[in-house]
Amino acid sequence: MLDIRTDLALERHAINAEQGVEDGIVLTEERIFDVVVTKAEVLDNEGERLSHCKAGIYYSADVGKLWLKSRDDRRNAAEAVKALLLRLLPKNKDALVLVVGLGNRQVTPDAIGPKACDSLVVTHHMKTLNRPLYDALGLGDLAAICPSVLGQTGFESAITVKSAVNELRPLAVIAIDALAARSVDRLGTTIQISNVGIAPGSGVDNRREELSATTLGCPVISVGVPTVVDARTVAIDLCGGCDKKELESFFVAPKEADVMIRVMAKTIALAINAAIHGDAEEYAPL
Repeated sequence: MLDIRTDLALERHAINAEQGVEDGIVLTEERIFDVVVTKAEVLDNEGERLSHCKAGIYYSADVGKLWLKSRDDRRNAAEAVKALLLRLLPKNKDALVLVVGLGNRQVTPDAIGPKACDSLVVTHHMKTLNRPLYDALGLGDLAAICPSVLGQTGFESAITVKSAVNELRPLAVIAIDALAARSVDRLGTTIQISNVGIAPGSGVDNRREELSATTLGCPVISVGVPTVVDARTVAIDLCGGCDKKELESFFVAPKEADVMIRVMAKTIALAINAAIHGDAEEYAPL
C-alpha cells in the first residue's frame, strides 16, 4: 500500500476506503452558516488502530478559498468555526482559555498559528491587574502564547506550553497549527477542528511532543489548516505511484500562500474571539 501523508481525518478515511480498509471512522455531514461541515468520529480501540488517527472527533469545515471570497463568506466561515469550537470547549465562560499559536512566523506556510494570535483579544492580564475594567468590558478570559519552533529556541515548544499551563491553570487549550494535506484542493480551503490535541511538526515529518489532555492535564482543541502537500504525495495523486523517497523532503505550497495564510489566520482569530468573548468582530476585522 502507498503511504500517503495527510493530517486530515476526512482524507485519511478516503484513502482507507480507496485501499479497501475498514477503518472504523463514522462520517456525518451538516451545513452551518452555509459552510459544509463533515464530522469524522474515530471510535476507540479498533477505530484508532485501523485508521491511524487518535480516537475522538474531527470536524472539517469546507470554507473554500476565502481570500477570493466576499466579506460575508468570511464572516460565515468564522461563525461556523465558532459554532464548532463551542461544541468542544468546556462550558464555563468565566474560566481562562489559553490559545497556543504553533509554527514558525518566518516561514509563510507555517505561520498561521502566530499570525492568528496577532488578532486575538487577550484579556487575562486585565482580569488579574484591573478587575473592574475587565468586568466592565464583559469579555471572556483569554490568554495566548507563540512558543516558536525548536530550531529558534533550542527546546521543545511543549516545554513552553506546559509551563504556561502549569502557571495559569486554563480551563482548556486551543492549539492552532498548519497541517499537511493529501490533495492540493484542500490547501487553505479546509479548517479542521478536533478534540484530540495535536503533535507539532507532524505534517512535515518533524513530529514533536504532542499537546493533548494526557500531556497537559486539560482539554486540548486543535485548529488546523492544511497549507502544504509533500511532493511525493502530489506525484502519487497525479501519477498513481512514486518510488522517489527523496521527494518526501520537498513540500508544495500555493503561490498565494501569503494572502491565504493572512486571511485564514484572521478568520480563525475572529472565530476564537467570538467563541470566548461573544461578538468581537470589531476587535479582529476581516
